[in-house]
Amino acid sequence: MTFLALILALALRQFGGAEPWLHRDRWWQHYRERIAAHGLLDAVQLVLVVLLPALILSLLLAALAPLLFGLPWILLAALVLLFSFGRGDFQALVAQYCGHCERGNVETGWLYLCDALGADDLALASGPDEIDDAYAQLQGRLLYEGYQRWFAVVLLFIVLGPAWAFAYRLLQLYAQQAAGPGAARVLFVVDWVPARLLGLTFALVGNFMHSRDAMRDALMDSSRDASAMLGAVGAAAAQTAADGFDAGTAADEARALGALLARSAVVWVLVIALVAIAG
Repeated sequence: MTFLALILALALRQFGGAEPWLHRDRWWQHYRERIAAHGLLDAVQLVLVVLLPALILSLLLAALAPLLFGLPWILLAALVLLFSFGRGDFQALVAQYCGHCERGNVETGWLYLCDALGADDLALASGPDEIDDAYAQLQGRLLYEGYQRWFAVVLLFIVLGPAWAFAYRLLQLYAQQAAGPGAARVLFVVDWVPARLLGLTFALVGNFMHSRDAMRDALMDSSRDASAMLGAVGAAAAQTAADGFDAGTAADEARALGALLARSAVVWVLVIALVAIAG
């Protein structure tokens, strides 16, 4: 049933236009604000605004599973997956950044991408060395944006079920606004395995010889967060930023990273399909 729900969600996403409607998060924002108003510990708030809604959803799905050959479960699971996908249009984000760069407005493109990715700390980089370091981080955040939008969600959906994909999206939303470090720490743990699986996929669908050392370092360094790891492996696999930031190639490099994500998505769709057929 999980694979059927995945297929239905992808079909609705492609043709149905249901995703923008499902991505109205105001109901959850109101709930989070009411919980925050009580001044509870960060860990308690995290449980109430992330785990509790996921638990309620899990109970609802369990109640629907035996009804009408599982059709209500499949429909609800598909809607949950659509809700759990990332917000906004990733392809449009990359296209607008590339458009700025190709028109010679590299600084505007840089500031736009920093703002879109919530990377305000990188927006004011100055000096060649600082800019090169900031550019490497920005590439990592761009790849992480692609990762958290679909890969982590689909993997959790297939392996652990719809409620976990739902919890992951709520955790991402909470982490964007949380004042304490609790959500970031939980995300680090949750992202550790999925991010490294995607990094390995980057190496396989990109330049493996060029990226294998970066992948090995990522596996050896368990303290590296998902963004830094994906940036290092992805840039090596796509062969971008070899000599640091270059305004003349910035657009091509962004497209190369987008293409790397797209090829990785195709690989994982095929893997999931083969596992479903074999199962």
